[in-house]
Amino acid sequence: MDLRQLRYFTAIVEQGSFSKAALKLRVAQPALSQHLRHMEDELGVALLHRGTRGVQPTEAGERLLAKARIILAEFAELRDSVRGEQAAPAGEVRIGLPGTVSEQFSVPLIEATQERFPDVRIRIAEAMSGFVLDWLRKGEVDLAVIYSTSDPKGLGIHHVLTEELCLFGMPALTQLKTAPGTAVTLTEAAGLDLILPGPGHGLRDQIDEAAAGINATVHAAVEIESYAQIKRLAERGLGYGILPRMAVRAQEKAGIFHTWPLEEPSLYRKVYLAYSTERPMTAAARAIGQLSWEILRGLVADERWTATLGDETDPPALYG
Repeated sequence: MDLRQLRYFTAIVEQGSFSKAALKLRVAQPALSQHLRHMEDELGVALLHRGTRGVQPTEAGERLLAKARIILAEFAELRDSVRGEQAAPAGEVRIGLPGTVSEQFSVPLIEATQERFPDVRIRIAEAMSGFVLDWLRKGEVDLAVIYSTSDPKGLGIHHVLTEELCLFGMPALTQLKTAPGTAVTLTEAAGLDLILPGPGHGLRDQIDEAAAGINATVHAAVEIESYAQIKRLAERGLGYGILPRMAVRAQEKAGIFHTWPLEEPSLYRKVYLAYSTERPMTAAARAIGQLSWEILRGLVADERWTATLGDETDPPALYG
């Protein structure tokens, strides 16, 4: 077994099919299949399940994938170390982002990367914060922006900003009599017809926990995981939503939504830049991590992101 086979195997798993991996690697599909057969023959175990939905790693394949990612990362870091600091960062950097963060952050990050690190290619994956954290722990992304983690072991975590959660809804809704812009208690908000993510979602759990602390019960008229769909359903007048103020700022300015601050208690969410401390980082990943920190805080300073800066005044010492 060699590094090339480990790269091929990792690409097959990450792409979910031989054909997509072949396109990404620019290798003929039969060659990939042959390499996988050789690996399975050498190890004496099946590494992949093949089904109608593509390929999935077996239990043995999962163990190999975890080791392969570490080996490939260490090999990439070795090349960076040998080349030294004078060499410009190069290669692919994978970053996981929640959808609301990606809306504000992806374009500035890509533009800044092309300007400052033209040999680095950004690959962005979007999901809920919990899934993004899972990708980071598994080594499927190099960097992540997450909302929280109850278990920071093995992670470098830097508090970038804190954003306010607010209640919002269409002007035509009449269930809430409070004037827009006037604070609404969480007890009042909990009794409205709310459009929220389902239990287990980080935002929903935060709202439920805060409501339980004041002996209130949240009434979710609709449960849906997508922030974009929450806003779409709210635009159709199906209920009120609770999201970061930044996520509905454009609709508020356009007069589509009214918004209300929440109080008793107020709700805030911290945003963190995170990376694994258990795997080596390439020079490219370190550079993009440092750049991400600068851009995220710059968006707040320039008032393009409605939030307050985090409590870490010194940037993470990742690059340069």
